[in-house]
Amino acid sequence: MKVFTNRSIVLVSIGLLFPALVFGHGDVYHDNVETNKVIPPNQTANRYKSINSEYLKSVKPIFEKKCFDCHANTTQYPWYYKVPGIKQMIDYDIKEAKKHLDMGKNFPFISHETPLKDLESIKKVSIDGDMPPLRYILGHWDSRLNKSEKQTIIQWSDESILTLKGVDHE
Repeated sequence: MKVFTNRSIVLVSIGLLFPALVFGHGDVYHDNVETNKVIPPNQTANRYKSINSEYLKSVKPIFEKKCFDCHANTTQYPWYYKVPGIKQMIDYDIKEAKKHLDMGKNFPFISHETPLKDLESIKKVSIDGDMPPLRYILGHWDSRLNKSEKQTIIQWSDESILTLKGVDHE
């Protein structure tokens, strides 16, 4: 039976006292680099649940009416969808929209960005009125957000951004 040497005891002690030296990153999670805070995965999951709960209650009904035709799998195709050329354009627009942000699975959304970046983008698009694109508006007159819908989305985005960053906003 081999006995621990003084060198082994020193290495184990260093590992226990300074895990970052042994394990590289210590307990810093990459998904929270912007705030430089340590957020365990279970807290992140709890934050997502909290954000999704409010999303389901106040924001999803707005998105279902105004955004899901392109950003989910629940597209209500217009009567002119079958017109050659228009069908291809609509299919392409939907494919591109879902590539950027697919809201069909609730929050966090499926996208090529982080949930934090998605929230920041949703807020900016709501403030700027950049969505939906003009050619969609031409066929769907009621697709723009009204003032109340815009305010609901901006407020949810602001609160959700603070939640993800770990800022108490109650």
